[in-house]
Amino acid sequence: MFQEMQMNLFRNVMTAAVLLSMVYVSGAVNAAESSQKKEAPVALDGNCAVCLVSGKKVVSGKPEFSVVYDGQTYLFPSEEVKQKFQAAPEKYVPALKGDCTVCYAHHDGLRNPGKIDHISFYEGRVFLFPNQSIKAVFDKSPAEYADVDLACDGKCIVCKVDGGKDVPGKPEFTAIYQGLRYQFPSQAVMQKFQKDSAKYVASLTAKKVSTTGAPAASELVSISGTTGCAACEYGVHPKQDPDELGLAVKSNDGKIYVIEGAHASHPDLYKSRFQSLKVSVKGKQIANKGKFVWLKPQSIDTAQ
Repeated sequence: MFQEMQMNLFRNVMTAAVLLSMVYVSGAVNAAESSQKKEAPVALDGNCAVCLVSGKKVVSGKPEFSVVYDGQTYLFPSEEVKQKFQAAPEKYVPALKGDCTVCYAHHDGLRNPGKIDHISFYEGRVFLFPNQSIKAVFDKSPAEYADVDLACDGKCIVCKVDGGKDVPGKPEFTAIYQGLRYQFPSQAVMQKFQKDSAKYVASLTAKKVSTTGAPAASELVSISGTTGCAACEYGVHPKQDPDELGLAVKSNDGKIYVIEGAHASHPDLYKSRFQSLKVSVKGKQIANKGKFVWLKPQSIDTAQ
């Protein structure tokens, strides 16, 4: 009888201990989730990402239906909508985590936050801008800015880092990391990236640094084209004098050359840059990004 009482007491103590540990673990998990959500800023001013993409409607989300994704907290009006987001978040998150794609394209990857008040829709995606004038730049030629968040030109970063191969990715296998879209040839390769995204991005960056050849400044180029205002017409500024609007030369192949120091070295031409004058420029390339090239001129000749 005494032994039976001891066994019952032991069972009760063990049961209580297990229940207490479950409560502790549950509390710790909830606390961790709560802490994560507090640290992750709320995306889209708390409005529903799914509602924006699916219905082009601004619908307020609720804190009880929230998901932390790529460092941001997304709110939804119901559990059903939340689950729809969780099934394919890459379809619903705004481009560049809500940062301005126009600013990113024209200012060397500048991350300038957009606002829900200045929103555009293009090919099923949401784009935010800091003001209406920059939104208008996007709306005029959206295809030019829609893919600035596509990392590695759509090629597989895992294939490049692990095997040194340029393998095209597929849109159906897209993962988002730090607001950039990474595409992969298969689900398995995408999942490999998702397990250690930071490692692959850091490895690719290190490879680019180690394999970079002679600096751009050593490259001497000669171009011909028509003048314009770098900032006013193309949204870019000189590297060395970023407060200046800058002289731009649009070449026959569509590239835009920003001529460094033209306001000082060629003041008359600089003042007349809006007249679409035909010029020939020889100089050293100091930087390039997409269709934009920055030149330190050695000579500028105006066609007679």
